[in-house]
Formats: sequence, C-alpha cells, structure tokens
Amino acid sequence: MSYTKSSSLNIDERALLGEFNQRVEEGVVIYDSDHRVIRQVYQGFPFEFRIFAGHASKPEVSSSGDTSLASSAETPEYLPGSDISLTGFEIRNSSSDVGPAHYMIFNKFCAARPHYLLLTQDGHRRQHESLNMDDFHTLWGALAELNKNWEAKKPGARRYLGMFNCGIDSGCSRLHKHMQVLAVPEESEFRLWPDSGSNDGGQEHIPFKYYKHNIDEQLDESSRERAAWTKYLAFTSAAHQALADIGHVPHAPDGVDLATIVPHNVILTREWLLVIPRTKAGMNGADANAAGYLGMVWVSDEERVKRWTDQGPTKLLTSLGLPNNN
Repeated sequence: MSYTKSSSLNIDERALLGEFNQRVEEGVVIYDSDHRVIRQVYQGFPFEFRIFAGHASKPEVSSSGDTSLASSAETPEYLPGSDISLTGFEIRNSSSDVGPAHYMIFNKFCAARPHYLLLTQDGHRRQHESLNMDDFHTLWGALAELNKNWEAKKPGARRYLGMFNCGIDSGCSRLHKHMQVLAVPEESEFRLWPDSGSNDGGQEHIPFKYYKHNIDEQLDESSRERAAWTKYLAFTSAAHQALADIGHVPHAPDGVDLATIVPHNVILTREWLLVIPRTKAGMNGADANAAGYLGMVWVSDEERVKRWTDQGPTKLLTSLGLPNNN
C-alpha cells in the first residue's frame, strides 16, 4: 500500500491549552489538578497510579459492545451513530484543524492537562477497526504540531503522546472510533520505559508482548511518517497472528466479523511507536488501556489501586495481553 500523506495540520497549542483550562473551570471538562499520585516499582517496572474521583461516573463498554449512552445517540449533541457527546467539548476559539476526516475535541474525563480526542467525523466508524491511513496521518500530524515547542526545547514546553485502544479487549470506553492525545508526565517524575531507545525497550524484564519501532530522526517528516505507518501495519499483522496462535476470540458488538478484529493498543510519540496485542480489557475490577502499558494507571479511588496491586501489576498486564517470550 502506498503512503502519500505529507500535509501539515493547523493547531495552536497555547490557545488550545487556555481553552482547555477554561472548560475545566466551567466544570464541563472533568480534570482534578489536585489528584493523588502513587508511584511504585514492581519487578523493575515503574507504575504511576493517578486517582481521579471524577472518573467514577466514566462510562464503560460491556463485553457485548453496549454503551450506556447508545440510546441517546440520536440527540443533537451526538453525530449520527456516535456514542461520544460533542456538546461542550468542541474547540471553539482555538485553531484545531486536523483535516477532513476527524474532529479534535476536549476529552470529558481527563487524565492529564491537557487531554484531547481525535474522533472520526463519521459517527458510524467503530473502535474495533484498526487505524487506517487517514487515522494514522491525523494522529501523526497532531503530535507533530503539539510537540513543536518541546522539540525546540522551549522552557515550560509540554511533550505529547497519542494512543488508540482498538476493540473492547483493549480497554476502550466508547465505540465511536477515536484516538487520544495527552501531555506526558515530566521525565523527572515518571519516565516512559520505551524512551530507553532500543527496539527491545532496553528492559528484558518487561513481561508482556509488545512491538516497538524507533523513529529515525535523521529522516524527513514524510519519510518518518511513512516508515512508522508501514511498521504499524506489520505490527498489527504480527499481533493478529499471535492472538490467532492461542485461539483468542475477541469480544465485539453483534454482527461484526470477528476475523477482522485485532485487539491492540497503540502508543505513538515523536520518537517511537508501540503496539501491544490484547486478550481482555481487565480482570477482577482492574482494567487497562494503552496508558496502562506505560505504567500509567488511571483510577477513580484507592480501592481500584488495591485491585491492581493485589493481583500484581506486571502480572496483570501480562494476563490482559500476551506473555513476552522473546
């Protein structure tokens, strides 16, 4: 498949952040800046548990693909076919043009300041569909724009990552296809393990299966994006085979061809791409999305932290994915 995407997007990071802060003050966007953070290392793997009381009302997707707001999807605040509300979360006063196929909006239940969604303009697109070229290009372009100040090493600049939870088994909370973009913790507080540089993560003790591509900064922008897209296709193909080898049957809405679904998490930064095959969203009340595989766990109370620690966080991540047999 050829890859011809190269056009840049139009995003004003500073204005976006100001508008995000305003929505938080208005109570539309739910973000507790005084949230509790618990950092611990388990079997050499660092974890950062963030406790957001406001996330207690966050909706979830059942194993059958039902969502709590699906019956409201015909109201004006939803796109046709969507289960993600737009009302109050649309970006009004900032430049956030991400192209003809997606909308950039504020996430309702935020785990970082700021935290955005990139959702398809077609509300019938579904989260169990792997990223296509337009999705990948939009995510790549958003990260390129938002990370400009960080790459220029400007004081106070934020680093951003993108992530995608593909399918019910990946830990997604909505069915309308969307990606997430959020600010990364300060490296002095919490370091992302894939930043080690090597394709194996530099840590032999990582217990779960993952696929990693280091993005070559010597290449031009278009070539870097094309190489990352090619790797994503290869990684999802490998994940599909690995899941088939164990006979995994993914959860999906009724009527969906299960053979087309590859449950996986995607994490993309300007430096690397990570893909993690998934077998289940959670166990015994402890759920994980893409961020969980970086050690970033977002919960609504300390009881949910305990559900993680009681099961052994690294053991849990492996159980929700595949063991790393490399």
